[in-house]
Amino acid sequence: MAPKDLKKWLILLAILYLVFPRDLIPDFVGNGLGLLDDFLVMGLLANYLRRYTRNYMAGPERGAAGPEIPDRDTSSVGNDPYSILEVSHGASQDEIQTAYRARMREYHPDKVAHLGEELQKLAHERTVEVQQAYQRLRR
Repeated sequence: MAPKDLKKWLILLAILYLVFPRDLIPDFVGNGLGLLDDFLVMGLLANYLRRYTRNYMAGPERGAAGPEIPDRDTSSVGNDPYSILEVSHGASQDEIQTAYRARMREYHPDKVAHLGEELQKLAHERTVEVQQAYQRLRR
């Protein structure tokens, strides 16, 4: 589910919990303590959305077979660093860093150690390419 759709559902869930008469701490408890559990639930939902969005932006989890190494020309070091990291041209530094970490997780030597020598070599070349793209975008 896209984070945008999940956000809509979580907002609806938070509103329903806020207006629902049965709470962990009843709303009629004095000094505003009744709203404490409402804000706690909303905070937990916001935290879940933040984590879900971060994982969603990092890309899909790879299976046990290892990372998918696309068939591509390995001389693409001169390509656009945004396309190498798979981010838009208007991406913030946080988005760039998140994309960099996701790409590095895909091609890290420990992830491909069980694969054949040729795939290890491709993963190493891709790792170098991703690192160079990240260095260019950090400047």
